[in-house]
Amino acid sequence: MILAKIRPDRVLSALLVLAALHGMGSSRPAGAQVREPEVQGGGPRRLSPPEMTTVPSDIRDGAGMFSEDAEKQARAELGRIEKQTGSPVLIQTIDSLDGEKIDQVAARLARRAGTQGIFVLVARKDMKLEVLPSTRYAEALNRPARDKVRATFIESFRKRRFDEGLGRGIEALEAELTAAKKLGKVPPGEMPEPSGESTRPGSFPPTETAMPAAVPSSGRADPHRAEASTGAPQAASSLVIRNQTRLTLEGARLIIAAAKGKAIEMNLKVNVAVVDDGGHLLSFDRMDGARTVSAYTSITKATSAATLRTATGPIPSGTKEPDPLLNLGLQLSAQASGGTLSTLPGGVPLVIDGQVIGAVGVGGNSGDQDAEIARVAVQAFVDAVQKPQPAPATPSESKKP
Repeated sequence: MILAKIRPDRVLSALLVLAALHGMGSSRPAGAQVREPEVQGGGPRRLSPPEMTTVPSDIRDGAGMFSEDAEKQARAELGRIEKQTGSPVLIQTIDSLDGEKIDQVAARLARRAGTQGIFVLVARKDMKLEVLPSTRYAEALNRPARDKVRATFIESFRKRRFDEGLGRGIEALEAELTAAKKLGKVPPGEMPEPSGESTRPGSFPPTETAMPAAVPSSGRADPHRAEASTGAPQAASSLVIRNQTRLTLEGARLIIAAAKGKAIEMNLKVNVAVVDDGGHLLSFDRMDGARTVSAYTSITKATSAATLRTATGPIPSGTKEPDPLLNLGLQLSAQASGGTLSTLPGGVPLVIDGQVIGAVGVGGNSGDQDAEIARVAVQAFVDAVQKPQPAPATPSESKKP
């Protein structure tokens, strides 16, 4: 009956798209995974998203807020702070947030830049500033310390004294990072050498997966970009990514519990699947009375959301009248090449510190109901991750009766 309501020209167009996709054989269809050859010691190898290393301390004044002398002096100070504390700091300015939240923009730009240290974002027109440490530096620069640094920057910026604010903000950063180093909160892997000079060549080099460094407003090229092409051997730290955020089985079970709780609240029965960032199943639950046929679709939704890094739904995203033949053709083409793609709502990715670490898929009811339950489960997980952890008891406190 659906086909009878579709105009012949649309049917012909959709069939041509389907035929083209099917004719590509082993080529990669839109949004589909590709089955790789068997590798030694394991099953088929899955494609992974590009990973990034960190970058050296620098200032990228895209908004042209600072004078050339202030920028030069600040870059030298940041380099000295990195040598003394082992903490790379990247300061970037942009003209406007364009209506987005600054924490979201900061997380996205920090990830694109490839930094694994401290990222400071300044939005000139909005007069907002965010101090964002990577996961490994969260303890070295905790929330009270970040608030203090942010207030120091902003105090002069609001008076339009940008050079002064830059200098004072860097001084505040140095004070907090120096104190953190004395308390042993700086990650050991980034501690400087005893002599104060790092002997690791190519530390924090930019990579091809990172966004190209912005050219300062003075027109001078970023000096760090030239160092990456000198031919010096890369350090071992630039060949692997350490201290990444990974979803655990306990985290997956928390998500499932939250999804089931929301389903009970809505008087629904659901299938819930949780996968890691590569789409591999971590945990699955089917509530008593839930439709068994939706067990497979919940896993497919989760896998699609994790590997495509976005919530599942009709293609193209946001369309009010999706073409059923096009969406069905894309799913069949993905399946024919060994991949997984779902255009059904109910798959939502898990994003922590700007990184997709997995996804949840919910099936068994209408698309809107499945999507709502999945979003609630993801939010419960994020809230649990961001909840402040109690400080460990000191030896004297543990001995008290």
